[in-house]
Amino acid sequence: MADNTYKQVFQTFPIQQSDGSFYEVVFVPQGANVSYPFTDTPVPDDLKTKVPKYDWQFGKWVDSGIDPNTAEIVTLKEINASLGTQLARAVAAVGQANKAISALTKQVATDITPAPTSTSASAGAASTSVSSTSASSSAASTSASTSDNK
Repeated sequence: MADNTYKQVFQTFPIQQSDGSFYEVVFVPQGANVSYPFTDTPVPDDLKTKVPKYDWQFGKWVDSGIDPNTAEIVTLKEINASLGTQLARAVAAVGQANKAISALTKQVATDITPAPTSTSASAGAASTSVSSTSASSSAASTSASTSDNK
C-alpha cells in the first residue's frame, strides 16, 4: 500500500495501546499535511527494539522506558482475563441451552406418545365389524337365492 500515491504516517497516542505501542501506522495521500496526533517522522532504528513514544514537546521519538516484554506480558494478561470472562459466559449459556433442549425433548416425547388403549376393546370392535360384514354377505346371498327360486 505504501506506493507513490500514499505515505506512511504515525498516529500517536498519549497512553499505551492494547498491543503495547504508543502509535499506529496509517497511510495518507502523498500530498497530505499531517498534524497532531499524526507525525510523518519515522521511528529511529535505535528505538525499533524498544517501545518508542513520540514526544510532541521535543518533536521526536523517545524511548518510553517500558520494557517491551513486560508490555507484551501485561497485554497478554489483559487479553487472557477478557477471554476467561467470555468463556465463563459461553459455558453458562451452553448450560442454559442444554436445560432447554432437555425440557423440549421431554415435551416432544410426551406429545408423540399415544394414549394407552385397551387391546381387548379394539379386538372386540374389529370382531364386531367382521361379523357385521359376514351377516351382510349372508343376507345378500339368501336374497339372491330366493329370487332365483321364483
